[in-house]
Amino acid sequence: MKLLLSFLLLFSPLLSYSANTEAVIIASYCYLYSAPSFSSEKVQVEEKNVILYHNDKVNVIQEDSDFILVTTNDEQKIQGWIYKYYLTDNSSQIVYPVFNGSVRNDNTIIYDINKEPTQYTASSGQRIFIYNGFGDQNDFTSVQLVLEDGSLYNGYLKSADISPDGISSLLIVGISIIAACVTIILSIVFIKKTKKKN
Repeated sequence: MKLLLSFLLLFSPLLSYSANTEAVIIASYCYLYSAPSFSSEKVQVEEKNVILYHNDKVNVIQEDSDFILVTTNDEQKIQGWIYKYYLTDNSSQIVYPVFNGSVRNDNTIIYDINKEPTQYTASSGQRIFIYNGFGDQNDFTSVQLVLEDGSLYNGYLKSADISPDGISSLLIVGISIIAACVTIILSIVFIKKTKKKN
């Protein structure tokens, strides 16, 4: 029991943030959202999205599940929600998100926020975090991944280069085709047996 308590105390900065504390952005860049969800509207100032960058400081207001309400640490004091794994309240500690996919091929090009190629590449099997779900029909998928220097990078990968965790849509299609074939074969066998009896 003492060991468990020590473990929880050791990693408590990973679990929650206190109100009125300062936190540091550890992602390459990120947006502020109007609600605690990636699908909510992005906070804008003068019709431009507010973007925070690596090492920017914010003030924590409150926590809500995987998002934290913050204000920017400047004169404007812009308020919005940010994904909690983009923050740390301990500058010596790096916090990474829970990954939910991986890269399929070596030397996969990483694209920036404007879907322009960067000098960064990802390797086969590298773990990534997929933001807004995965769809084979989309050319690009927004992801976060860890670069060679250990920093987090928010950008895009081509959907064809991503292997999401769990059952893929191709597997679902394959299972559906197999099930349909089995049904047809069983129907034919049943019809033949019925004809023989008659």
